[in-house]
Amino acid sequence: MKQMITSIILLLAYTTINAQYNVQSEKYKIAFTSPEGLEQYETESKTVLGYENSNLAVDIEIFPIAEQSPAFIKSQKEGAYLTAQLLGLTNIKNGAFLPHIESAFYVIAYDQYEEENTPVYVIAFINEELGLAYEVTVYCYNIDLEAGKKIANSFKWIE
Repeated sequence: MKQMITSIILLLAYTTINAQYNVQSEKYKIAFTSPEGLEQYETESKTVLGYENSNLAVDIEIFPIAEQSPAFIKSQKEGAYLTAQLLGLTNIKNGAFLPHIESAFYVIAYDQYEEENTPVYVIAFINEELGLAYEVTVYCYNIDLEAGKKIANSFKWIE
């Protein structure tokens, strides 16, 4: 009996540690996975999706491609850098291309938050079919770069 209870406790601990929370927007055909549950919050714009908890925040701003700069359209790598600069972020470093969205790229930058240098993943990508450009920020308030990277790399299109 003790062994069975111990096994159940270990199984519950394992599933809690490895929990994944899926977030998606049917309207904008985008989805991502978070290692922590995020609550959607009300934004000031209909074209901004916002999700947060006390450790992480994910903001997705959607624009018609025509409203983006030619540099962003030509290269999402350049678009991620430009977005980070326009947001006033500092110490911008090269990130990587996303595995599930062609040409999508992220950079890692920093923002001053509550007297801490908060890491921010800034992601840029385009959906030609929908005619939309996406600027995503993943704020890591708990300074957990690995959680931010997991979120960034999980972005994908939904059918």
